[in-house]
Order: sequence, then C-alpha cells, then structure tokens
Amino acid sequence: MYSQNDINLETFAVNGLRTRVASIGTGPVALFIHGWPECWFTWREQMVAIANAGYRAIAPDMPGFGETDGLPAIADYNVARICEFMDELVTQVSGDEPVLLIGHDWGAINCWQFTLRHPHRVSRLANMSVPLHPVAARPPTTLLREHFGDDFFYQLYFQKPGVAEAEFDADPEGILRALYCSPDTPRDQPRLGRSITEGGGWIGRLGKPREQPAWLTEKALAYYLNAYRDSGFAGGINYYRNLDENWRLMQPYRDARITCPVLFLVGSADSVIRGASEEQLVKRMAARIPELKIVMLPGIGHWVQSEACTQVNEALVAFAASSSGRP
Repeated sequence: MYSQNDINLETFAVNGLRTRVASIGTGPVALFIHGWPECWFTWREQMVAIANAGYRAIAPDMPGFGETDGLPAIADYNVARICEFMDELVTQVSGDEPVLLIGHDWGAINCWQFTLRHPHRVSRLANMSVPLHPVAARPPTTLLREHFGDDFFYQLYFQKPGVAEAEFDADPEGILRALYCSPDTPRDQPRLGRSITEGGGWIGRLGKPREQPAWLTEKALAYYLNAYRDSGFAGGINYYRNLDENWRLMQPYRDARITCPVLFLVGSADSVIRGASEEQLVKRMAARIPELKIVMLPGIGHWVQSEACTQVNEALVAFAASSSGRP
C-alpha cells in the first residue's frame, strides 16, 4: 500500500514552463488540478487513495503556483493557454489515452473548460465545489459589478493588477489562515465593513479565525506558507483577471455538452453554491451533463477534500473503479 512518503516530486517542461509535478502509483492516469490558493499539496490524501486503487496519480502545480513558472503576461492566464498546458501535460503522462480528471475550485473551472474543449482527453471527470455554470449573456465582471455595487467582492478586488497580490504577499499567513477555515470556525469581528468606500483589502473583511480547524495541521499550513512565500500570489490571482476573456473564448462552447460520466462533490455549506440543494444543482447542470452524479456532504465547506477527506476519497475511489470496470 502506498503512503504519502511515496509521492515523488519531479520537474517537467510543459509548454515551455518549468513545472513541478507530484506523482504516485502505476496504471491509468488520474490527473488532479488544484485551485486557489493551493498547490499540488492539497491533493496528497486523494493521490494516495487513488494510487492504492490502481491508478497513477499526477498533480501539477499549475502555472503561476508553487514551483511552476508563471506565464509572461496577465493575459496569458486565459482558458486557451491553460487548456494547452493541461493538454500537453496529459500527452506527457498518458500519451493518447484519456485521463480521469479531478479538480477543485479554480481547478474545477479549468477541468470543466478543458473537458468541453478537449473531450477526447477525458474518460471521466470528478469536480469539486464549483458547478458548471452556463455561459452568461454578458461579461462576468459586468454582472458582478451590477450585483455587488458598492459592496466588496474579492473577484472584483482582484481585477486591478498589483493590488491584491501586494496585500497577500505582505501577509501570506493572514490571508491563508483566514481562508483555510471550516464553516463553523469561530472568528473575530472583521476590521472592515462591506462597503468598498472604506478602502482596505480582503484580509480585514474576513475576520481573524480564533482557532485552526482540525484538518489544517501546522505542517500543512507551513507547506502552503512556504509555497506562497516563494511564488507570491500574483500568478493565481491572474486567473481571475481573465474572467471576461474566458467568457469570450468559451462562447463557441456555450451549448456544448460533457458526455463523459461526471461526479460532482460539494459541501452543503460551501459558499460557492450559495445554499443550493442537490436537486437545484442537478437542474442547473443536467442538461449539459447527461451522466451526472452529485455527492453533497452535509455541513462541509469549501475545502471539501481536506474537511471531509475520508468521504471524498471513498467517493473518488468508487468513481474511479467504475471507470475501469474494477469490482
């Protein structure tokens, strides 16, 4: 049986980028794509579980994260360029064989888009936290500004280059501790209110956690802190700065369906789904995903693979086994 000690870290050249890739196991490839603010390390438990189920688990640091090079310009962090990176990585680790693709947060967005743009590369898709959204009639930042008005919203805060990364680079522990929380983590009152007229950034609006959730060990937090102290936060934030460009690039796929089997894992308390029920999520996605299974975990928040590690591992292994015909 494999353990985390068996995870191997290598450096690949992927589309001209020096790329850190974690791997464990042998067999058909299961490719894990992390979100923000994370790196390959978020998948360590799932990689071991999938490897012990007979797969070769692969998890890169995505461009601009961890020890993978950043892209030359903000505009390069668009869906076309990121999908090219993923496509080349699939070729290197799996050849012409499609992969079991697994994503969380921005990784889920990347995986939805990759599967729509390169359907032949994906045998099955397991995504977490972020559902497949319809392509809106107008650019996302326009809709967000109309919805939030003078209220602070982090994705709009991220739009101006140099601002959010300066805040987070100056206090990586502050932002990571404030984000890596469970729904029931007790917090101090935020120092800043909701209105953007107050100025200030995001950390002061989150409320300092009074304790660390049990799933976030000091060792894990130290790993993430070291990763972001080395890489900085700009690369990951640049993905958000391409929301409108991605909207434009995905227009040809607005009615496309994902025909491979899909597992969607989400915590019922994940703020991303805004209280949606399992039935509402099915209704939202089923027309574009004929083979959709949803697993909703009661009371679990956004960091589902860490907060509910055992349940997530069991669901992934069962999904992976069904894709390979294993009993």
